[in-house]
Amino acid sequence: MSRSGHSLIWLTMLCGLQTAPALAAERGTLRQDTVLMSAPYRDATTAGDLKQNTTVTIQERRGAWLRVRSDAKDAKDGWVRLHLVRIGEGAEKKTATGESLGMLWSVGQTGRSGAQGVVATTGIRGFDAEALRTAKPNPQAVQSMDGFSANSDSATAHARSVGLKAQQVEFLPNPTE
Repeated sequence: MSRSGHSLIWLTMLCGLQTAPALAAERGTLRQDTVLMSAPYRDATTAGDLKQNTTVTIQERRGAWLRVRSDAKDAKDGWVRLHLVRIGEGAEKKTATGESLGMLWSVGQTGRSGAQGVVATTGIRGFDAEALRTAKPNPQAVQSMDGFSANSDSATAHARSVGLKAQQVEFLPNPTE
């Protein structure tokens, strides 16, 4: 083999070694008891159950879904919603009430939570990347939204005033029956 052939082999091996950590599987921990689905859909068949704080390996991401495999001896795999998995390893730390309020305040101020400041979103419509990047919290706007809430009596009165009438609607049949 020529000298350039050996150089190419060494370069390929070196690149492979440098990218190996990037190819390592991402890990996470379940935030709560979770039902695994056989496909990334709400109405897919059930593939099993996993308990809160189970460590999983994330095998694939598809929209708001993650395909995971549990790390237990009786490994199970399936699809779960993105928000049910805390990326990284370890159980969620239990904190005192004061610390919890501090974390809640942090979320309100920055949209971030946890020590790593990770933001999890599953979908946002109507905003471009720049609008999201420059967004600032507005606590006064959130408080003003309380004025738009309606109780059952006011909602019923409004519905009657615009000519709506109550109707009894049967539940849809359960697709698993």
